[in-house]
Amino acid sequence: MSKSSAYSQCCRMLNQPVEIRCYDGSIHRGILTHVDRTNAYLQMPDANFTSNPGLFLWGGYGWGFPVALASIAAILALGFLW
Repeated sequence: MSKSSAYSQCCRMLNQPVEIRCYDGSIHRGILTHVDRTNAYLQMPDANFTSNPGLFLWGGYGWGFPVALASIAAILALGFLW
């Protein structure tokens, strides 16, 4: 997937649960919170979600975990939050 098509596809999926598969074989699941020209940002639930949902809901880690657009092989919308 080219960087520009990854960008446009990510823009259409903002604020939705997604699965991103990268060329290196890594898979990232989370809510797509922000996209810029170089990265897509995922907010992923973790152990703190059950004890402190404010960190997850209000972006305690900024926009979330960055994934480089150039490394995205595929992006899939998840119907349910896994």
